[in-house]
Amino acid sequence: MSEKLIMFDFDGVLANTLELSYQIHKDVNDYLTWEKFQDFSNGNFHDGIMNAVQNGNHKLPEDFWDKYDKNIINLNIHEILRQTLRDLNKECIVTIVSSMRADLIKKFLNKEKIENNFADILGVDFNKSKVIKINLLLDKYKIEAKNAVFVTDSLGDVLEANECGVKSIGVLWGLHSRETLEKGNPAHIIDNPLFLLDAVKEVLG
Repeated sequence: MSEKLIMFDFDGVLANTLELSYQIHKDVNDYLTWEKFQDFSNGNFHDGIMNAVQNGNHKLPEDFWDKYDKNIINLNIHEILRQTLRDLNKECIVTIVSSMRADLIKKFLNKEKIENNFADILGVDFNKSKVIKINLLLDKYKIEAKNAVFVTDSLGDVLEANECGVKSIGVLWGLHSRETLEKGNPAHIIDNPLFLLDAVKEVLG
């Protein structure tokens, strides 16, 4: 069994689903700007959404999952990420920790023929807390936190990884800017998938 664990966020990291998700929410929330949508992920995404709902500032789209399911099939993974996943699998346990449903993620991965790259896929249907999901994977694979890394595009994810003692790599092809990600003090911030493999190797040693 490998002694290194890599956890990937899905939306905005492996698949460019952000505009899709934003537009579904925007359809029933005229006020919603991109900046406000980004703010939902300054902490746990589902907590951010529900806080806005409870405060009367946001409506949940009743057809979110149907629209997401219908449209994600039109997206593709970046070819550099596809190769990077193959390379990482030679030395590490590779998993997904996401705020989306695992069945929809698997549908996308199957279409892209990359599902066999992932040992586990934990979505919101398992638990909304990424702290719980990260700790479960550390325990399942008997990995020390120092031998794990979380690859994500959001400050909230970086902060949840921090709670688990896990370092993170922030990517700039997704949701948050460098300035926002830096608030969580990730181990690395990269702006191109070409740099991901080297960043992972540096963090995990």
